[in-house]
Amino acid sequence: MVFMLILLSFTTLLIFLSTLLYHSTLSPKNQKPLRGLPSPLGLPIIGHLHLLEPITHRCLHEMSCRYGPLFHLRLGSVPCVVASDSEMATEFLKTNGISFSSRKQSPAIKLLAYDFSFALAPYGPYWKFIKKLRTHKLLGTRNLSTFENIIKIEVHKYLGDLMRKAKVDEEINVTEEILKLTNNLISQMMLSIRCSEGESDEARTVIREVTQIFGEFDISDIICFCRNFDLQRIRKRASDIHKRYDRLLEKIISDWEKERRIKRSIEANDFLDILLDAMENETCDVKLTRNHIKALILDFFHRGHGYNSYCYRMGVS
Repeated sequence: MVFMLILLSFTTLLIFLSTLLYHSTLSPKNQKPLRGLPSPLGLPIIGHLHLLEPITHRCLHEMSCRYGPLFHLRLGSVPCVVASDSEMATEFLKTNGISFSSRKQSPAIKLLAYDFSFALAPYGPYWKFIKKLRTHKLLGTRNLSTFENIIKIEVHKYLGDLMRKAKVDEEINVTEEILKLTNNLISQMMLSIRCSEGESDEARTVIREVTQIFGEFDISDIICFCRNFDLQRIRKRASDIHKRYDRLLEKIISDWEKERRIKRSIEANDFLDILLDAMENETCDVKLTRNHIKALILDFFHRGHGYNSYCYRMGVS
């Protein structure tokens, strides 16, 4: 009986504190959302998270049919506005594109990308400088002709491996082979090395783990009073991945710097060369550091690894 009274008192206290916390920090009145926008009925703490389904775009479409092309959601502590028709999308992404170009970074992404992610950087001097560097240097006419030869060589090796395994009736994991081809192409363009040589297993594992952790849902990112807790141990995993990635990249960059010192007349023919030249150039618009270089390499590896391999797999299937 005493235990039941204690349990009932504890439950009542917990409900009272949750309600108090919601009204003091998370309620719509204190968050001051866009007033006048329609919104489904939300719950304390989690907001509208319970309304989202696995196929999110269909779920949002159903809400737009009920609440209109522009409506408000609260995902935990994060207020969101959903635009669901072409006119609204044009307003957000084109007419006012610069105002809405910044993207939220989780603590795990900040750690892995050294807080210098180009893909998630706000529109400003750093973003414009890296875009210019990428467009005019990495994807310039001379480099593109070099990359064309690299692509031919790598695709030839890829098809040769498939033919060799097919002749001896060896089982082929097409997804793994495509990932290997993608990694080799990107690493040749970025670092002038093949990812299937040297520290291949470690490099592929790190990139795969980074891609996975970037796409994971972390409750600490959206519930404000959970931000200081690593409930899903995502930050611990990110810290471990960061240490291994940093060690791997540091070795690659140090080896390439030694090669540059030996061959002082070497021309910049890959992205690492271009970034090292920019880091050593005191007149650049943005002062790059070693961490900037590591973050940019991770950015391009991650984006290329995910998007390109997906396109190849869709094409093959």
